[in-house]
Amino acid sequence: MCTVIVGFDPGADTPLVVAAIRDEMRDRPWDWPGRHWPDHPALVGGRDRLAGGTWLAVDPARPRVAALLNGWPWDGRMPWEGAYPASRGDLPLHALAAPGPDPLDGLDLSRYAPFHLLDADARRAMLHSWDGARLDARPLPVGVSVIVNTGLDPVDPRALRHTPEFARTRPDSERLADLARVPDVWGRWPDLITAAAHDTPRSAGADDSGDPSGLIAHAELGGGQVWATGSVTLLAADGETLRYAFTDTPADADAWRPIDL
Repeated sequence: MCTVIVGFDPGADTPLVVAAIRDEMRDRPWDWPGRHWPDHPALVGGRDRLAGGTWLAVDPARPRVAALLNGWPWDGRMPWEGAYPASRGDLPLHALAAPGPDPLDGLDLSRYAPFHLLDADARRAMLHSWDGARLDARPLPVGVSVIVNTGLDPVDPRALRHTPEFARTRPDSERLADLARVPDVWGRWPDLITAAAHDTPRSAGADDSGDPSGLIAHAELGGGQVWATGSVTLLAADGETLRYAFTDTPADADAWRPIDL
């Protein structure tokens, strides 16, 4: 995943709202959100068919979310270079299954390529960042944060452009358990995603035609390979209720589908 927008305020009626945008190679197979893991039957998320893990998963019973972004290594190597014995897609599942407060407890992080892992519920939101040499864990501030591949980076073009507009329209439903329709739960946020999908995309090609502030990605890499935004997840949670919506067509305002939890 390349962009995760988090609205966190433990004093709000809906303390946690998330818009998670996944960018991936178009030909990499995946499954829609569901209960895909026999070892973790309570967890719901989309599944990467190649490695078997996920970019985002939720535990509806708590409720809690873990979302993964690829990170940048401390020594400047591109994150997909080199061989790593473990898939980062295991991390959201491990985080939600961890019995204690540390979602990475018991893991040898040297087995993983650099990453950022959001671990959040209605009471706290933490970002765990591994750059291949050091682990940094920090709480997200109250308000709206835009997490990118460089983590909490306030000068990233996406953060500069989109933090204010998502903060202005941050949804805060009073009775989340009574709501089911996407507009009722997330307000204007789905409209912002749709508008972004009609803007100039990020990394539109090998030239400079792309907009580095674009939330939606598209890159023609040659040989028929395309790297692009493949799906978007919306989440909202209070202490008892979790709402989950998903689309694989962010340019279509009517394509959002509630996920049965």
